Amino acid sequence: MSEVRPPDEPPANTPGQSSAGPSPVPVDPPSLSEDEPITEVRSLYRHPLAGVGGAIMVAGGLMFLVLVAIDMTSGRQNSYRSLVTYVAMPFVVLVGALIFLLAVRRQVMNARRRGEKVQFTLRVEPSNPRYMRSLWVFLGVGAVVLLVVGWSGFKGYEATDSVAFCGQTCHKVMEPEAVTYEHSPHARVPCVECHIGSGTSFWVRSKVDGIRQVVATLTNSYPRPIPTPVKNLRPAQQTCETCHWPNQFYGRKLVTRRYFQTDEQNSPWTISLLVNIGGSNTHTGSQEGIHWHMLIGKKIEYLATDEKRQVIPWVRVTRDDGTVTVYKDPTAPSYPDPDDPKTALRVFDCMDCHNRPSHLFLPPAVAINQEIARGTISRDLPYIRRVGLDLLNRSYTSQQEAAEKIPTALLAYYEQAYPQRVGEIRRQIETASVSLVRVYESNFFPVMKTDYRSHLNNLSHFVNEGCFRCHGSNKVSDTGEKINGACDTCHTIVAQGPSTDVSKLDHDLLGLEFRHPVDIGTQWREIRCTDCHTPQEGY
Repeated sequence: MSEVRPPDEPPANTPGQSSAGPSPVPVDPPSLSEDEPITEVRSLYRHPLAGVGGAIMVAGGLMFLVLVAIDMTSGRQNSYRSLVTYVAMPFVVLVGALIFLLAVRRQVMNARRRGEKVQFTLRVEPSNPRYMRSLWVFLGVGAVVLLVVGWSGFKGYEATDSVAFCGQTCHKVMEPEAVTYEHSPHARVPCVECHIGSGTSFWVRSKVDGIRQVVATLTNSYPRPIPTPVKNLRPAQQTCETCHWPNQFYGRKLVTRRYFQTDEQNSPWTISLLVNIGGSNTHTGSQEGIHWHMLIGKKIEYLATDEKRQVIPWVRVTRDDGTVTVYKDPTAPSYPDPDDPKTALRVFDCMDCHNRPSHLFLPPAVAINQEIARGTISRDLPYIRRVGLDLLNRSYTSQQEAAEKIPTALLAYYEQAYPQRVGEIRRQIETASVSLVRVYESNFFPVMKTDYRSHLNNLSHFVNEGCFRCHGSNKVSDTGEKINGACDTCHTIVAQGPSTDVSKLDHDLLGLEFRHPVDIGTQWREIRCTDCHTPQEGY
C-alpha cells in the first residue's frame, strides 16, 4: 500500500539519492505487443439475422399479450383464437429466439475465422456495470420467455381438449360428429370426457394418435367416412360408468313413440312401451331387464366377423355362479376359433348397444316421424312422408345441392300430383321444405360420405339388426338353449293404436300383445322387423 501525502509535499528521498538530484524517470504502463489483437466488444445486433430474430420475438410477444387479453375478456369460446393465441404465437416467439441464437453463433464463428478477438461470451463480469445490466436484461427476458412458453403450452393443452377444437378446427373432417354432438343427450359433456377420460396414459396416447390425424388432414389422406367403431376407444367402464352406475339400473321407463305411415293421409300409429331398464329387481332381488348384461359379476364375450360388429356367430356368457354357456350359429360360415389365443374376442360393454350415445345420425324415416309429430311438417300434405323419404334418400354431392334441390323437387311433386291444391298448401310445402333441408343438414354429410347407413345405431331393430344380432337369432347352446328373443324381454306394450292422442289408444298396464299397424296376420311372430323394413324406409 502506498503512503498518502499532501499534494504539495515533495516525495521523500530514497537512500543514496540527494534531494537535489534528478527526479526519477516515470515508468509507463506496459504496452501490448503490436501482434497481439485487441479484444473488441461488439453488439449482438451487428448481424441482420439478430435484428430479425429480435423483431420477431418482440412482435410475437406483443401479439401474444394482445390475444391473451382478448381471450380472457371474451365470453365466447373460439377454437381458432385459442390455437393462434396459445400455440401459434408462442411458436413465433420461439422461432425468433432461434433466429437470434443462430445470428450469435454466426458472428462468433466468423470472428474466429478472421482471427479477430471479439468478446461474445456470457461469463459473469461483476466489475463491468454495463455488462451486468445487459446480463440482468437477458436473464429477465429469458425468464419471461420461459413463463410465456410454459403458460401458453398449458393453455394450448386446454385448447386442444376443448369441444370447439375437436369439432370445429378440422371442420371438414369432424363436421358430422360436431353437428350430431350438438343435438345429442351428451351435448354438455366435453368430448375428452368420453374419448380420453382421466389419467395420463390415455391422454398421451390420444396426443400421439392426434399427430397421425393431423398428418392425414394436412395430406388429405383421411378416410371418408371416419371408420367406426373406434378401435382405440377407452373401455366404457372407465368413462360411461363415471356417471352411469350399473348398480343403479333398475325399474322401468315409459317411452311413447309416434309413427306415420306412407299412405296419402300419413296415418298415425302410436305405441307406448314400458322399457325394462333392468338390473336388479328391487322387489324380488332377481336380475333382469336390458342392463342385465352389465351387472357386476357377469361377463359376456363375443366374436364378430365384420368391422362394424354386426355379424356375431359366437357368444359366451359367464354368470355369477361360474357357469358358462356358449351360443353358436350353426348356419354361419366358418369363422376363427374362439379358443385360439390369437382370436380377438370382445368383452361386451355399454358401447355394444349404446354405440351412438353422442353422434346419432337419424334415418330419414325416424327424422320425418319426429318432424310430423312436432308439427313442423304438416300431415295435411298428401304423401308427405313417402315423398320426404324419397327426397332425403336421394344422392346429392353436397349439402348445398340438397338445400337447392329438395324444395324445388317437393314443390314440383305437388304441382304435378295435386295442381288444384297447390295454392292452398303452398305455405305448408315451403315449411316442409325448410324442415327437410334441416333434417338433411343435421344427418347427411355427402363430403364425408357419412349418414345413418355408414354409422349404424344398435339401439334399434327397424333400421338394422341391433338387438337381433344376438337375441332372436339362430345361435344355440350345446343343450339346445337359445338367447331369449321375446319382445317382453326388453319392453312391455301398455298402449297402442291409430292416433296421436294417447288417451284414445288401447291400453293395459299389464301389457298388450303387439298389433301391427297393417294387418299381416301372425307373420310378425315369425320374421324380424328388418326382413321387411329396409334402412331407407325403416320406422
